[in-house]
Amino acid sequence: MMTDKPKTFAGFWPRVGAWFIDSVLLGVLGYVIGWAAMDYVSPLGADGRYIGLVIGILYHGILGSGFGGGQTVGKRLLGIKVVGLNGKPLNLFVAFWRALFLVGPAMLNGWNFDLTDPVVVQVLSVVAITAVLGIGLAQVYLILFGWPARRLVHDLLSGSVVVYVETREVPAPKGAVHAGVASLLVLASLGLAIAGPSMLKTWWPQAEGMFAPEQRVADAVDKLPEVGAVSVEKSEFTLYSDGKQTTTHTLIVTARTGKWPVDTDPLLAKIGAETVKVYRFAPGQRLTVKIVNGFDIGIASYTNARSVPYATDCVTADVKCLQK
Repeated sequence: MMTDKPKTFAGFWPRVGAWFIDSVLLGVLGYVIGWAAMDYVSPLGADGRYIGLVIGILYHGILGSGFGGGQTVGKRLLGIKVVGLNGKPLNLFVAFWRALFLVGPAMLNGWNFDLTDPVVVQVLSVVAITAVLGIGLAQVYLILFGWPARRLVHDLLSGSVVVYVETREVPAPKGAVHAGVASLLVLASLGLAIAGPSMLKTWWPQAEGMFAPEQRVADAVDKLPEVGAVSVEKSEFTLYSDGKQTTTHTLIVTARTGKWPVDTDPLLAKIGAETVKVYRFAPGQRLTVKIVNGFDIGIASYTNARSVPYATDCVTADVKCLQK
């Protein structure tokens, strides 16, 4: 009588399914925290992702270690676990290290660092690009083609492997070629992140000067006591009607606030006035000021916003300058 060969390494669907379940649970927790601490988290903007980063590392680190039996809730439901290559549970330090590379790249995706030191910003930008692009591509490659073990980047860096619960002895996983390909993807992304700014300056020398006016607006609005994180962008919209083309150019200034004002008009007017004082508008260019209240902690996000056009020739914080 033939018997099936016992399964050892967790397959594609169990791993993806466990990740999905854990993401949903963390998302629910994130919404609870975000709503409960809205007034404190909202002004942080993208920096609220520090909260999600810590929660994610604690969740995957503690439950992925020997304390949690190597099983997050998702892994427990799908019958898989994390162990070291020796088949034993990970200690807490290694599990936290593994969780950092599991959670970190997702948190860095879209994270705008609200810092003034250009060196620190450049270093963090290189780290973010390498983590999001490099590790992200490596994860996709390894989960699709790195069989049978399907050891992802965080598994390779922590000396771990995901197996079925019944597994007692873990055979030595083979995958040097896959690890090499993953390393090349990460290194290529690192090279792009480092060389990218200088390449951009060479190919498009006007680019650096183009963003200086927007930065002046962000710096001016950021000084308002009611305002947290600030972002400034140019928007272009083209409308075709009756065979005619109409293009509008708009400067959009978005400011995050803590407690949502009972009357939003005074704050919108303040933001508009500060913008007009430091920004030189092109003929026909419009201004839209926007306030945002909500949270972005990486594992969950919510946004409540109001935006209103503001007269570009009005330098006073007068609500009459709001073009409703």
